[in-house]
Amino acid sequence: MSNISTDVAQAALSKTTARQYSHRPGTGVVVVAIILSLLSLLPLSFVIGIAIDTGWSTVKALVFRPRVGELLINTVLLVVFTLPLCAMIGVALAWLTERTALPGRRLWSLLAIAPLAVPAFVQSYAWISLIPSMNGLAAGVFISVIAYFPFIYLPAAAVLRRLDPGLEDAAASLGNKPITVFFRVILPQLKLALWGVHYLSPFIYWLNMACMP
Repeated sequence: MSNISTDVAQAALSKTTARQYSHRPGTGVVVVAIILSLLSLLPLSFVIGIAIDTGWSTVKALVFRPRVGELLINTVLLVVFTLPLCAMIGVALAWLTERTALPGRRLWSLLAIAPLAVPAFVQSYAWISLIPSMNGLAAGVFISVIAYFPFIYLPAAAVLRRLDPGLEDAAASLGNKPITVFFRVILPQLKLALWGVHYLSPFIYWLNMACMP
């Protein structure tokens, strides 16, 4: 009985979400989005053009080096460890600030997005200045989590803010445990926010690292 009722609640949520996103953007919005996207590709086009002018032999000598492979592996490991931690911290903070009676939760909401005001490489320099011995993969994961978890916190908090608490109460009143309510009622609503940011965060990270001297 409880499983059927939970499925009904999920179906209702899906219909509500479909209605919310049924409106198509206007032509002007699409044109502006395309123009901005093309402008954002200009720096990449410049880099590709310089690489072509330089010549394949020079590019091959610079790119296909052991050091570049080592840096690539370190970056992939950093992303693999950072994203799950960002997801857990971001969703947990969103839950605390939007679904609990946490004292001063508005203040906690502001503190949760405060890292966005400081670029990741600035935070790295600050932490290294504070703790000179901080280095290695663990230090990189620590700083990256602090810098990027707000990218998951913000969309997760927005989803939880719009989600009707009555659906959770109804599922709980039917005998579902809190963990079941979370995974069957709440988590499906967070999938778009979580997966979207999971793909976006590595791209943002690489762009930020590209601007370092």
